[in-house]
Amino acid sequence: MTVMLDRLQTLLIGASRTFALNIPMLPSPLVEAVTLGYLLFRNADTIEDAYLWPRERRIEELEKLIAVVNRPNDPALARSFAAHYDHEEQVQDPSHIQVLRQTPFIMDQLRELPAEYIQVISEHLTRTARGMQSWIGRYDKHNSLSLLRLRELDDYCYTVAGIVGEMLTTLFALYSPHIQEGQLLYLRTLEIGYAAGLQLTNIIKDSFRDHTEGRHYIPRQYLPLGPNDASDKIIPIFVYAYRHLIQGLDYVLGVPAEEIGIRKFCLVPIVLAGATLDRLLQHRSELYSGDDVKINRARVFELLNRVDEVISNDQHIQRLWEHVTSPLVAASRRFSAA
Repeated sequence: MTVMLDRLQTLLIGASRTFALNIPMLPSPLVEAVTLGYLLFRNADTIEDAYLWPRERRIEELEKLIAVVNRPNDPALARSFAAHYDHEEQVQDPSHIQVLRQTPFIMDQLRELPAEYIQVISEHLTRTARGMQSWIGRYDKHNSLSLLRLRELDDYCYTVAGIVGEMLTTLFALYSPHIQEGQLLYLRTLEIGYAAGLQLTNIIKDSFRDHTEGRHYIPRQYLPLGPNDASDKIIPIFVYAYRHLIQGLDYVLGVPAEEIGIRKFCLVPIVLAGATLDRLLQHRSELYSGDDVKINRARVFELLNRVDEVISNDQHIQRLWEHVTSPLVAASRRFSAA
């Protein structure tokens, strides 16, 4: 296997700060498979989020991406898919456009993986892209989507994140002889909550931008009426995301201790999401002012060092989680008692 990880890592850094940190912690061939899988899912996300495109074009582009990943031995198809992004001006993030343009290279690298890894990635990407097409079909004539109930938010998070969680568990099971049948079944009960917790945290963090671009994922009854609304109606959504992240922590603890790389890969985004959710909670009044509320670089590296220190000890992992999320616990208790 001759996957060009250095070049893929450059694409990954531009596409996601968090996943550029944790994916390299995986052993081979998982690191190659998850890197390539993430970049292909990033392409699906970019297409879904291309709010300046009409919904018909987004559905069509997702169909083309599905064809590319299901025909990995057809490099001409990947080149044709990527070629019309050479002059794309309606996608805002140049890093995301670059990943789309590099689809032929990504598919070349995908062919280097064992066949069973390729099948897992293509099957799960196809399921997600089909789900995205369905959601795009629900956009109104103003190219806007509004979710009305938490169940719809659950369903959306499953489409764009839960399926990724299922893919990761399947890849881990392919790789690891330490994951026994009972452990695998346990991980299956948590994989969707694990991924949904990360997605919900991002939805809260990006809610202002999403609203300006016509994506209203958080049901209206949980949103503040305006800058003078002190009702804290959004706190239940923070609690909702926090409860999913707890499932993510349980998922980490369900990974065999022998698989240190997989454990680190899984724990890093959960801890960073917990810290991010805590900061968002403390600065929730700024969420709809357009401010970019996030944890700073120093805090990120502090938490990465702490993950290294605790990764082999379940009790120490629990203590780190409790330290990072204690304000969320307090908010949850206050809300429950209200």
